[in-house]
Amino acid sequence: MNLFAKRYYFNPETLRVERVSLSRREWFRYSMVFGFGLVALAVFLRYSFEHFSPTPRQIIYEQENAQLRSDYVAMNSNLQLVESQLSELRMRDAGFYRSILSLEPVPSSIRDAGTGGADSYNQFANIREPGLVRNVTQRIDKISSRIMIQENSLENVLEEAVSNKQFRASKPSINPISSADPFWITSSYGYRKDPFNGRRTAHHGIDLAGPFGLDIHASGDGVVVKARVNRSGYGKEVIVDHGFGYTTRYAHLQEILVKSGQKLKRGEVLGTMGNTGRSTGPHLHYEINKNGHPVNPMFFFYENLSPEEYTLLASKVSSTSASYQPQAYSQK
Repeated sequence: MNLFAKRYYFNPETLRVERVSLSRREWFRYSMVFGFGLVALAVFLRYSFEHFSPTPRQIIYEQENAQLRSDYVAMNSNLQLVESQLSELRMRDAGFYRSILSLEPVPSSIRDAGTGGADSYNQFANIREPGLVRNVTQRIDKISSRIMIQENSLENVLEEAVSNKQFRASKPSINPISSADPFWITSSYGYRKDPFNGRRTAHHGIDLAGPFGLDIHASGDGVVVKARVNRSGYGKEVIVDHGFGYTTRYAHLQEILVKSGQKLKRGEVLGTMGNTGRSTGPHLHYEINKNGHPVNPMFFFYENLSPEEYTLLASKVSSTSASYQPQAYSQK
């Protein structure tokens, strides 16, 4: 029904058909209905336009969102590659580097330490796709934490490697007499008959005999702590501190070529073979002490010798009775 259509009625007083006039109340009511109808129509049209025909700004936003989703997917792929490389480095660290240096592996409880609680990611709750952003952020945080732990582990490995390199250079592990020089072993490490009193006594080193003046070499890097004449039987001697609990003694020297406090490199000449102190002939009495206790020097020669060379060296101990080898012994 048309609210604003013209209406007529029959007036019995005038006996005429007359037009119906609207009151103010009716006009107001009809105007309100019409106004609300226009507003509803406008809202409907706006809603339909926004949902079925996006604005240029919405189009731009949709394009940016699509690009962001693509970037997140690419970032996830890159994170997978980084996680794979980090896992490989972790395996090499635990199974190779630390194993070679005899270091304890880093516990999994430390390597897999958590990062941030749930509250750390609440800032993403109001964005359009919070799950995607939260996942990427959590993975980045975890990788950052693992990289920091791995960095500390590798620093520890490096420090140990440097220390190990110093240890290998300092450890007394070569013969103090060059294999190019003539020498022979006249007395081995352990118990033997004392050459002066005939009693069974402990011999804390080995005796290497040879001609007077033969060069005596430091068997490892170290510092000379004593270069003196020992009045208790060793004669002219040099004692070297190699660090890591090792010291070596070179006794019965003819000449001392170093002084106390001097730093030595492995192979450096520290004196010459002689017959000073309680000795029966020119030879070197060579000792190795570890943490204050004597150890067999023959065990250390083996580190730089092939099995054949070590066997040949050891065989010299049993061939000291040969007529062309004079017997030179230490008292100690």
